Amino acid sequence: MRNAWLASFIRFPLLVIVLLLLFLMLKIFGLPFHFPYLPEFSNVYFTVVNVLCFFLLQRLLTKEGRSIKELIDFRSDRLIKDIFSGMLWLLVLYVPFVLTVLGVMFIMYGTELFQHFQSVFNGNEEIFTFPRPGWLIWLTACLSFIFPFLNAPMEELMYRGYAQPLFIKHYKKVWLGILIPAVGFALQHLILAVSLSGAVVYSAAFFVWGIGSGIIFYKQKRLFPLIVCHFFVNIAFGILPLIFLISGS
Repeated sequence: MRNAWLASFIRFPLLVIVLLLLFLMLKIFGLPFHFPYLPEFSNVYFTVVNVLCFFLLQRLLTKEGRSIKELIDFRSDRLIKDIFSGMLWLLVLYVPFVLTVLGVMFIMYGTELFQHFQSVFNGNEEIFTFPRPGWLIWLTACLSFIFPFLNAPMEELMYRGYAQPLFIKHYKKVWLGILIPAVGFALQHLILAVSLSGAVVYSAAFFVWGIGSGIIFYKQKRLFPLIVCHFFVNIAFGILPLIFLISGS
């Protein structure tokens, strides 16, 4: 059970540590980096953490006589069907995700919720408007190509593929086995928030996404379609560094 808890909650502290190291590196280079967040740099610390988690999960599974390939359950004869299933799950998960965002925003701001989207999700843009060295923008842009191929499978493997079945088996309660990894999934996304209100919205919305993904995995018993779904989401997320590069920011 210790390994299931580790898989569910190790990513958040790792993200914080890597973010701190990135902050120190930028300080050493004399860059005016405003801690703790810059939108286009999230690919950097997420990619580092994904690599670390890959080796961690591989080690855990090897000790158990299992493999990452086994958890992913890729089947070439079902590839087209799995891609369409992933697109379907994207729609199924996106609707409650957006409704949760709007619902939490409405609870906090009432009918004026749309007027606060800028401050909640973008924060103070003035602290982000400073020159970035070309090498750093190119680095983050290059990592944006790698990001979806690492992040989508690693998050699904850690939370749904590995931790969730162990929790369900141990506690004999499906809802609890789905709930715990969903909490860890939501917690790691706090690293993306630029404001306290944004952290509240992110935690609620990604918790709902985690619950939905957990239910789908429990019902379907296959992880690869969810990885495809997550991949589509991460492609959109990885475009930001490319936008900064093309715009010359």
